Amino acid sequence: MRVGIVGLPLVGKSTIFNLLTHGHVDTSSWGGGKSEAHIGVAQVPDPRLDRLAEVFHPKPKKVTHATVEYVDLPGLARGESRALESREMSTYLNSLKNVDALMHVVRAFEDENIPHPEGSVDALRDIGLFELEMVFSDLAIIEKRLERLSKDLKKARTSELELENAVLQRFKGALEQERPLRDLTLTDEDQKRVRGFTFLSAKPMLLVLNLGDRDTAKITRVVPEFGLERQAAQKRVGITAVCGKIEAEIASLPDEDARLFLEDLGLAAGGLARIIEQSYSLLGLFSFFTLSEPEARAWTIPNNTTALQAAGVIHSDFERGFIKAEVVTYEDMIQLGSFQAARNKGVLRVEGKDCIVREGDVIFFRFNV
Repeated sequence: MRVGIVGLPLVGKSTIFNLLTHGHVDTSSWGGGKSEAHIGVAQVPDPRLDRLAEVFHPKPKKVTHATVEYVDLPGLARGESRALESREMSTYLNSLKNVDALMHVVRAFEDENIPHPEGSVDALRDIGLFELEMVFSDLAIIEKRLERLSKDLKKARTSELELENAVLQRFKGALEQERPLRDLTLTDEDQKRVRGFTFLSAKPMLLVLNLGDRDTAKITRVVPEFGLERQAAQKRVGITAVCGKIEAEIASLPDEDARLFLEDLGLAAGGLARIIEQSYSLLGLFSFFTLSEPEARAWTIPNNTTALQAAGVIHSDFERGFIKAEVVTYEDMIQLGSFQAARNKGVLRVEGKDCIVREGDVIFFRFNV
């Protein structure tokens, strides 16, 4: 999974990037409109995998958690999205071309030393402002392409060009009404026609409100606190919150110290865990596990993935030579500790390629190539 971190300037994006990736990006360095992106990887915290590695026999030599790659972009100020031809905007869009979702960091903290570009802190206003910037960016891309399509259609009216024109005209109509493209229902054919474009408002969006250090009590009720009921009801939009500055500091501590600090703040989990949970839910993802003496590992797959497709996530040879999947639930594996014990107890399932993998399944794939 690859997620782009976006937002207006001076909202704390790099602070949250550091929180997620244990990075050390200078959080004071992006006040001047620099265009480079920072890339980091976060391990997906999953106590289930750690527990499986403890009880499985023979004990795995290595434990590998699933990962998420984060791309931290500089702030996009009001009006900058219209400058489609600029080098900075071109670089911005290119950096987001292959991300699965956007994480919009929204400033909800007060700090007199960090002036807000709009003059005041207003999370609801800023969400609307950035949504408009994405809409304007997409509209500029579409208008440019439609202009070229019009010329091409005059030369030769092919079905391919006409279908693309129809989809883009539909998109244009929605954007002109200030509707993000993620609101639209797209067929596989529609998606095929626009696959090469980087439409920001089409991507799933996780809103992350960056709260002040004393606002931890608001984290669990961020929607009513900030009047985000409309956003919470939108298609492919998720909402969570972090106290970025203090949680980034806590994330840099040893695990036990971090746990104690989070307990003192009344938080059941850290910002990374909350953001990952919301990201998985937003994108319809979950984890299954593989266990062996060399390695215990978590794998991320979409809902409704078949055993054959899950095998391909591990290695193309597993998919190509698939014979069967031996499946044990997480709960049974914790209790029994091995595939053989699960087989002896009659709780190991032998599944074919069309079996749908479920959250927490522990799978041993048999294959032959």
